[in-house]
Amino acid sequence: MTPDKPTNFFTRQERARRSCRNQLILFAGAVLIIVFVTTIALRFVWYLYLGSQSYTHVTAAHSYSRKLAGFTLFDPVSFLIVAAVIVTVILAASFYKMQTLRQGGAAVAEMLGARRIRPGTTDEAERRLVNVVEEMAIAASIPVPKIYVMASEYNINAFAAGLTLTDAAVTVTQGALDKLTRDELQGVIAHEFSHILNGDMRLNVQLIGILYGILFLGIAGRKFLSGGRVSFRAGLPAIAAGLFLTVIGYMGSFLGRIMQCAISRQQELLADASAVQFTRNPPGLAGALKKIGGSAFGSRIHSPEAVQASHLFFSESLSGALFNFMDTHPPLAYRIRLLDPSFDGKYIPITDDRQKPKPQYVSPYWGTGLKIPPGSPLAAVSTAAIIDSVGSPAPSHIGQSQTILNAIPADIRKTLQSPQGAACGIYSLLMHREPPSQDLQLAALNRSLILQGNTDPVVKLAQTLAGLPQGLKLPLIELAMPALAGLTSMEKRNFLLILQGLINADGKVSLLELSIQWILENALNPSEKMFGSITKFSYSQVGLDIVVLLSAIANTGNPGNRDKAQKAFDEGIARIPELAARKPVFSFEENPSYTRVNRTLKDLTSASFKIRESVIDACAHCVLADKTVTSEESELLRVIALALQCPLPPIATELKLVAHSS
Repeated sequence: MTPDKPTNFFTRQERARRSCRNQLILFAGAVLIIVFVTTIALRFVWYLYLGSQSYTHVTAAHSYSRKLAGFTLFDPVSFLIVAAVIVTVILAASFYKMQTLRQGGAAVAEMLGARRIRPGTTDEAERRLVNVVEEMAIAASIPVPKIYVMASEYNINAFAAGLTLTDAAVTVTQGALDKLTRDELQGVIAHEFSHILNGDMRLNVQLIGILYGILFLGIAGRKFLSGGRVSFRAGLPAIAAGLFLTVIGYMGSFLGRIMQCAISRQQELLADASAVQFTRNPPGLAGALKKIGGSAFGSRIHSPEAVQASHLFFSESLSGALFNFMDTHPPLAYRIRLLDPSFDGKYIPITDDRQKPKPQYVSPYWGTGLKIPPGSPLAAVSTAAIIDSVGSPAPSHIGQSQTILNAIPADIRKTLQSPQGAACGIYSLLMHREPPSQDLQLAALNRSLILQGNTDPVVKLAQTLAGLPQGLKLPLIELAMPALAGLTSMEKRNFLLILQGLINADGKVSLLELSIQWILENALNPSEKMFGSITKFSYSQVGLDIVVLLSAIANTGNPGNRDKAQKAFDEGIARIPELAARKPVFSFEENPSYTRVNRTLKDLTSASFKIRESVIDACAHCVLADKTVTSEESELLRVIALALQCPLPPIATELKLVAHSS
């Protein structure tokens, strides 16, 4: 695929932010056009009213005739009044829709009539989908998205939606479940994960809110005319007003479709390319597209809400547009030829029989254990490779995710599928083995609303988890997060309080514990705004935060050894010349307060992605300063990257590293 070759994760995020600004410019232009046309329409309705009154009211005919004589189609005062009203209505409608979508991907899926698939589903086709999504999420090192199915849609389609990595949802149609093979389904899901990782997902949800405001006037006009309450007494002006609102609505639909096309087409080609990079299996994705072409149902979505969400879908979700430039997706044959140059343009009709689900996982690349043999592709790791892999998982990462998932006992995975079991799993990961601190932790657990005084499940699960290989802590958290979302508001608040008590039980707080707490708090208490949270664009604004984070990492990786910690810090800070040149202002702190990391992470998540790229690069150099990375350091680096919304796929641990590049 030569067009739209995937770029660096941070570049893609900055491009998505620019697209957001372009989206707002298009929105402003569309509103201006609607205001102008509406003003002209209302002036014309007023002209009709004056004309009708001059003939029906004989006594006032002279007055109406004078008004007609001085009538002009464009009046600045009328324009300003109408502009104020229309802009207020459109913004209010958009704000209302955005408020309903603040819950992220789940709100979008439910708006389109989708049904949630629970992690413990026993349906074979649904179980296969859950397996594919879980392995993709672990490979990408993001929380497992909520999974939905549009059960009444027998076409082949899918979409991903959400505002952040923690509130994402992946939805497929029933037709995709029934008709696609596992490889084809994996290609479609990889395409949707590309939208999550490329920053498109947030942009697409924002566009739904914007389009609703533009379409609102048309919706109101159609309801006005279809209500059957327009009497002859209301006369021609009332009927004309309804018609004009409807026409304006169609104009809004046209402008909205143009906005969708301007943003969606390039996204889809980039997502196709990213999916191929992810799976290295072009035939899988091409096969899904070919089946859409050969299916009687195609990819059309029948939900009435699909109009405002057509840009979300994997393939064209609406009936064919009058002109090709109105399509929200590139032509099907064009996408297929980029994946399969030998495609002759002919689609083979497919039956509507369900595909028999394949086994739970394909054979792992390195067997079922977590020990990676020498000579594997990840045996040599450089900091440059780590930065390149952020938000850009590869087939080797899928292999690792399958290995990780196979290393987790089935009973533990089943436990994590319920809200109560997921909470117990998180508690168990933070349990200490030493009696003094463990007793304090048990006292904290007795206050848990979820456990209701029964701490035995947590203790037993902690003993089981202690015997598992290193490096499973983050995957277990990622698997548990969809079920944790099912806790009630009161249970969530109580869960986070108990979590704090478990972490503080020994009087010490590790950087890893603090980072995990940060991720869970932001997942269960989302405060993400629909538009922009990027407020810091200069290193001077976050310099002290970077120093705190690098000092904490250096001390964590080299406990009790100041010289090595200092060297590790110097390796990291040297990657940001703007800070390295300003010693002693930005110097190593031997005993940084881990509680300051909370503020540090908050500040850095509001920094630009260019700054975040430098921070992840500096953290990687800090961790790899001794040319060796332990599983604990690897996990810490990945948790910090996820906290910064820059997911880092699994990396090989406890291996000698090549000299990292400059």
